[in-house]
Amino acid sequence: MIDINYKIEKVKPKIFAVIIEDSYDRAMTFLRIQEFYESPNPAFRGNKDFSFSEYMKWYTNEYGKGFTYGTDWSGFNVPLETVYQCYDTLTDRYTDYDDVMESIVHQLYELNGDDVDGYMIGAGSTEGDTFQHEICHGLYATNKHYKDLVSEITLTIPTKDYLTFRNNLIKMGYTDKVIDDEIQAYLAFGHDYKPFTKGVSSKVCKELHKQYINVFNNF
Repeated sequence: MIDINYKIEKVKPKIFAVIIEDSYDRAMTFLRIQEFYESPNPAFRGNKDFSFSEYMKWYTNEYGKGFTYGTDWSGFNVPLETVYQCYDTLTDRYTDYDDVMESIVHQLYELNGDDVDGYMIGAGSTEGDTFQHEICHGLYATNKHYKDLVSEITLTIPTKDYLTFRNNLIKMGYTDKVIDDEIQAYLAFGHDYKPFTKGVSSKVCKELHKQYINVFNNF
């Protein structure tokens, strides 16, 4: 097994953070499980047994800048139910990184009392916007009250701006099923991230940020 330093912390009820400082190791450890969950390519989404070499070739060709997964993605988030679905029956295409993630999965299973209702996030530390952004995803998935409150805010976004956010997210590599989740997370932590906000005025982004962050701070 490859030697990767990581730690697991329960950061909110049913939300577990896997902290891996090295950005490349973090990305590669999460790659299979994250792409199984929400890859924009249907050849990988929902296909737990895809080959890393096939994925790396597709990613390089798709984005035309080499295999930059480790620098493109700094944070990760996956429902525990999806985590278990991926690794409970994975029998082929194993890598050293899969060995590490499988060990993490077994620990999460024990920490959450055999309950599939929960969320795993990945980050380089428990500080900074990336970590908080991923917690937003965890809350959205595990806390109905939080989801209801941020969804009310999302419904107030003018259609033109909402569609701009959506189109930007699609270009960034997200799929339609996570658009509202990503909007609330980016506007709470990442409201000035240009690939996400391009085409929407900074005034609108700042006002929405205030509303989303106010909800987040109450949780």
